[in-house]
Amino acid sequence: MNTSIVAVGAPPTFRQQVARSFGTAPETIEWVPTITAAEELLAPGAPSPTVLVLSPAVKDQDALGLAEYVGRTAPATALVVVRDRAPDGLLPLAMRAGVRDVVDLTQGSQELKDAIGRAVAWSEKVRGMGGEPSEARPGRRGHVHALFSSKGGTGKSFLAANIAVALSRHSGHPTALADLDVQIGDTLAYFGREVKGTIADLIAQGDNLEPEAVLSAGTNLDGHVFGYGSPPDPAAQALPPEAVGRILRALRSTFAHTVVDTPAGYSDHVLSVLDLADDILLVAMLDVVAVRHMAVAVHTLTSSGIPRDRFRVVLNRADSKVGLTPQEVERVTRVRVDALIPSSRLVPASLNQGVPVVSSEPRSPVAKSVAALAGTLVAASAPAPTTNAPKRRLLRRG
Repeated sequence: MNTSIVAVGAPPTFRQQVARSFGTAPETIEWVPTITAAEELLAPGAPSPTVLVLSPAVKDQDALGLAEYVGRTAPATALVVVRDRAPDGLLPLAMRAGVRDVVDLTQGSQELKDAIGRAVAWSEKVRGMGGEPSEARPGRRGHVHALFSSKGGTGKSFLAANIAVALSRHSGHPTALADLDVQIGDTLAYFGREVKGTIADLIAQGDNLEPEAVLSAGTNLDGHVFGYGSPPDPAAQALPPEAVGRILRALRSTFAHTVVDTPAGYSDHVLSVLDLADDILLVAMLDVVAVRHMAVAVHTLTSSGIPRDRFRVVLNRADSKVGLTPQEVERVTRVRVDALIPSSRLVPASLNQGVPVVSSEPRSPVAKSVAALAGTLVAASAPAPTTNAPKRRLLRRG
């Protein structure tokens, strides 16, 4: 029987740690940096991993969210969560979520070896009993595109609203638009619509949301765009990270594309979004402060384990004559600019009218640039050609 063990989470040397504990060579253990990358291993048609071993860098709420996802999509895959401290209060939550073992590294490496051994034996027993029928695996999941800027006033909400419309038209599929700023979020104002419910209503429906429930909780904004947000409330509490994970998993299981407008800052629920996102659009403008914020964001997020190839840098109002050019931005920050969005008087007018520019003025330069960016995102999210090459190394046992 083929046995595959995957180490998940920073640092990359966690792979060697798992290999040493299990008594095997490092090259027989696959390593992926994030929860999203681990979920990609569960794609339909591919053999699911035997064991996923989560590093101490993976937050508790992300580990629990992955366990629930694995339980629905690959029930014969075992999860082992590793912690470098006593897992106070985590064990009962982990067991309910489907985690096979929680390992405390302060107790020595033998505990990790034993936990992986038990997980392998359990998974192979379940597979031998036919515990993972092919019909349990879901169809190909949708893609999540998150817009982020740690500086306000960059036009991020305008871009999120218009990219959502452009994605729905370019792909031909319904698209979700989620505004996760429950305090002063205004993304849905670009459609002149009030949300009929709140994101909290969606959270209250619990886990394993069916597509019909997800659709009914959204507000139809532009034919094939469904909005999810909350009426602005400065006193509202930020959404819990684990709830954000459940929402995004429900949206991407329902929609081909989900656009997320994130609040500014590096809070836990924002980092949960960025960890689950397939694309992270870093939005800046041609001013020194915004560019500095963007450069810091690239460094901060890559240091947290998010792969650099997920970033797409978008310069808004990129034709502004302010003594700074996109080429100078690239040279100074050493970050490639992926999209240039020109300035336009149509932008404030579209907000006042409650109609996105890509709908009201599709031939305008600003609408065309947004449409081109959406086309790039659709092309990048297209399924890769299937091959007969193995997707990961397999450790032969038995």
